Amino acid sequence: MEIKQLEKSEVREFVKLLFICHEEEFTHLFGDTFLAMEIMMNYYSNLSDYRGILIAKAGRKVAGLIEMWMKEFKREKLPVKDFVEAFGFVKGLKCRLLLSYFGNKPKRDEAYIRFFCVHPSLSLDIGRNLLDKALELAKDMGKRKISVWLPVESDLVDICIERGFEIKKMLDSNFAEKYFGKRYYYLLELSDQSLD
Repeated sequence: MEIKQLEKSEVREFVKLLFICHEEEFTHLFGDTFLAMEIMMNYYSNLSDYRGILIAKAGRKVAGLIEMWMKEFKREKLPVKDFVEAFGFVKGLKCRLLLSYFGNKPKRDEAYIRFFCVHPSLSLDIGRNLLDKALELAKDMGKRKISVWLPVESDLVDICIERGFEIKKMLDSNFAEKYFGKRYYYLLELSDQSLD
C-alpha cells in the first residue's frame, strides 16, 4: 500500500472511487451521476495544485482518498458553467451550490478535509494510513485545527475519533436528507493539542 499525492494520470481512478464511496449522496444530488462524474474528472484533471489530495494505491488501483483544503493550496472552484450546461440552469446551479454545502473555508491556521473515503470492500486500515499522512501534512504546515464533516453512520468517524478528533456538532437536517440522502452528519475537529 502506497500513500501519495494525486497525480494527473490518476484522476480517473480518483473520481471513480469518489463516486463509489458517495454513491447515495451523489445520486440524490445529481440524478445522472455519469454527467457529474465527467464534470468532476474535467475539474480534477485541470487542477494546477494537487497538494493535500492524497490517495492510497493498491497496485494500480486507488483504494482510498483524502482531499484537504488549506489556504496555501490554490484550488480553482468547481465551474458553475459546466453544471449549468450539463443539467440546465436551475438544476445545474443547485447542484453546484449544494456541492459546497459541507465545504468549510479554512482560516490561515486551519485545514479542512473535504473528501475522505476508502473503497467499501477494502480494509479501514487504508483510512487510518491516509488520515495519519494528512495529519502529518497539516502539522508540517503549522495547522492548529483540522475539521471534517462525515455521515454519522460512517466507519471513518471511528477512525477520526481514534486519532483524537472530537465530535463538535451533530447536524440533524431535513435539507441534507433531501439533497444528500442522509439526515445526520458529524462535524469532527482535531485541535492543536492533539496535533503536537
